[in-house]
Amino acid sequence: MRISVKLTLFFVCVVCLFVGFSTVLGMTFRDATRSYDEVIAGPIAAADDARVAQVVFKKQVQEWKDILLRGHNPADLAKYRSQFDAKSNEVRSLCSKLESTVTEPIAKNLIAEFLKAHDTLNQEYLAAYDVYVKGNADFKSADKMVRGKDRPATDLFDKVVAKLTTSAKDAVTAQKASSERSNQVAIGAAGALLGLLGIVGGLLLRSVTQRLARLKQMSDRLANADLDGLHIDISGNDEIGAFSSSMQGVHAAISELMDCAESNQAQH
Repeated sequence: MRISVKLTLFFVCVVCLFVGFSTVLGMTFRDATRSYDEVIAGPIAAADDARVAQVVFKKQVQEWKDILLRGHNPADLAKYRSQFDAKSNEVRSLCSKLESTVTEPIAKNLIAEFLKAHDTLNQEYLAAYDVYVKGNADFKSADKMVRGKDRPATDLFDKVVAKLTTSAKDAVTAQKASSERSNQVAIGAAGALLGLLGIVGGLLLRSVTQRLARLKQMSDRLANADLDGLHIDISGNDEIGAFSSSMQGVHAAISELMDCAESNQAQH
C-alpha cells in the first residue's frame, strides 16, 4: 500500500474517531443535562413547592390569630376572615398539586395525612369562629377551642418538607455521582483513543523512517561507488519500494560500468 494512501487512511481514521468521540460526548452531555433538568423539575421543585405551602399554612394560622386579636372591628373581621379563607384555599390547592406530582411514597402519604388534618382543623376553626362571632368577639372561648390544634398538621407538613428536601439532596448527590462516572469513562475513552492513535501513528512513522534510513545508507554507498557486499532489497508496494527498485537499476548500471572499466584496464 502506498505511503500516501496509508497517511490518508490514518488521517481519515483520526477524523472519524474524533467525530465519533465528539458525538458520544455530545450525547453524554445531553443526557446529563436532561437528567439535571429532571432533578430540578422533580425532587427540587417538589421541595420548593412544599416550602411555599408550608409558609402559606403558617400564614393561615396567623390570619386566625389576627381574627381573634382584631376581629372586634367588623371591617377588620371581614378582612381577616377573607384572608384566612384565601390562605386556606391556597394551602389546599398547593398541597393537592403537590400530592399529584410527588412520587416519593412516604412524602405522598404524609401529604394525604396533612390534607385530612387540614380539613379537620378548618372545621374546628370555623366552629370557633362561630363562637367568636356569637360571643361578641369573645376571643378567649374561641381560642380555647382551637388552641394547639394546628400543631399536628404543622408537624405533619414539617415532615413532608424534611422528606422532600432529603429526596432532593439525594437526587442531586446521585446525579453528581453519575456525572462523575460519565466524566471518568469519557476521560478513559479519550486516553485509550489517543494511546491507540499514538501507537498506530508511531508504528507507521517508524516503518517509514527506518526504511528511508536504509535507502539513504545505500544511496550514500552508491554515490561513492562502494558496491562491495551492497544488496538493495527494501520490499514494499509503496513509494519507498519503488525507489528501492530504481536504486537496484542504478546499482546494476554502476556494477556494469565498473566491470567494463576493469576489463579495459586488464586488456591494456
